[in-house]
Amino acid sequence: MSAIARHTLRCLDCSANSNPSLSLSCPSCGGLWEIEYHRLPPGEIRLSATPLPLGEGDTPTIAFDWEPARTIRLDLKLEFLAPTGSFKDRGAAMLIGAAWGFGTSEFVEDSSGNAGAALAAYGAAARMRAHIFLPADAAPAKFAQIEAVGATAHPVEGPRSAATEAAEAFAQKQGLPFLSHNRSPYFSEGMKPAAAEIANHGLPDSIVLPVGNGSLLIGLHRGFEELRQIGTIERIPKLHAVQATAVSPLAAAFRNHEPPPIGKTIAEGIAVAEPPRMAQMLAAIRETRGTATAVSELEIASAHREIGRRGLYVEPTSAVPFAALSRLIERGMIGEGERVLIPVTGSGLKSL
Repeated sequence: MSAIARHTLRCLDCSANSNPSLSLSCPSCGGLWEIEYHRLPPGEIRLSATPLPLGEGDTPTIAFDWEPARTIRLDLKLEFLAPTGSFKDRGAAMLIGAAWGFGTSEFVEDSSGNAGAALAAYGAAARMRAHIFLPADAAPAKFAQIEAVGATAHPVEGPRSAATEAAEAFAQKQGLPFLSHNRSPYFSEGMKPAAAEIANHGLPDSIVLPVGNGSLLIGLHRGFEELRQIGTIERIPKLHAVQATAVSPLAAAFRNHEPPPIGKTIAEGIAVAEPPRMAQMLAAIRETRGTATAVSELEIASAHREIGRRGLYVEPTSAVPFAALSRLIERGMIGEGERVLIPVTGSGLKSL
């Protein structure tokens, strides 16, 4: 296959190895896979590209004057300028590239909206038929975007997990591959080039990002670690994960607390009650000396409103890191004068 060369799949739980495939879990223990590389030439950067690009990556970085962060240097990486309007294009490009390499012509996916739209678009570019299952109350714009590229949108009533269950059942019944961006190692692998882009612009001290299933968090961690191993960078930025208090399993796990009861949040893109890659997310935070925190609906709404007044029309999920900045500074997790970067993950047009 051409999407990612010279690799195997390694089980995160039992360390079993397997040849590359679209398998989502280890047949021996049921653990999830990660991608492992072997015998790369010295200095080769393990940041791969898809053979089916639509223009993902290389998003601009701008300086941003944000009153609650006046003691730091704040940069924004404008991921919402990706082809389908969210950072999920990076992972979709890699996952569809892998599926394309394995000869896939039709697939099933579940999503809260953005990943489904991205996979539908890249699937269309690869002439694949896509079935995207998503919550019935997802933003209408996301349904429209999925259907506009020729994919079939399957609305599912109930919580976010119901869409996953329906997608799995449909895939099994129809005999189709279930790509699952939440579980496939190829999706987070597609996030790694963002680490190189960030480093090329000037390595920040901290990165603050919204986290649901954690593909960007995991991908950045892996990307920076590989850049450090080959000597491109000497240190890795602290990675600070932010969630909505209403759905905050990672923030709770980071503090060894029981997660609070699941509530409703306007940050629908990160409303993930049971992220399958929790251990990888915790490792990314702890190994970089970062933290995980949660912010209220009032804080998210306030930050979202203020971002708009500064000229950036983003979806509420993108406001989550902004809502946490003051707290991180007050608690000393971000020091005075530090350079901080926020990936602005989704366009406001996605939430219409």
